[in-house]
Amino acid sequence: MIAFGFGSTRVSVLMAVLVLVSGCGNGDGHGLSVTGGEPVQYVNADGQSVTARFYSLSDGSLNFVKLNLPEGVECTLPQSVSGSGARYTDDGMLTFWIRGDSATVETRDDQGQWQVLYAHLQAEGTE
Repeated sequence: MIAFGFGSTRVSVLMAVLVLVSGCGNGDGHGLSVTGGEPVQYVNADGQSVTARFYSLSDGSLNFVKLNLPEGVECTLPQSVSGSGARYTDDGMLTFWIRGDSATVETRDDQGQWQVLYAHLQAEGTE
């Protein structure tokens, strides 16, 4: 089992989202809302599966993903700048990177270097 040390980061991201949603208004008396699509299942040849559900704030100011990893770990990552594809990361312990229908999950090792945790994940139904 893989141990992650990003519990406080996850809480920080969730708190930031909640503050944005509850504390902001768009000038017409209505606050922001969160919209989300259907879950997307990414599976690799080893049978490892990551479920991703993508969300965004109603004003488009923040996009984020909620991941369910094979170990039962759940995490929420904000979208970050990416040269290609879509990248979601807390820049601390976890990155979820999508290019087309493929995805990769990376985590930091003990020396702080990014290492691939799950590779060659393919969105179900796109093989």
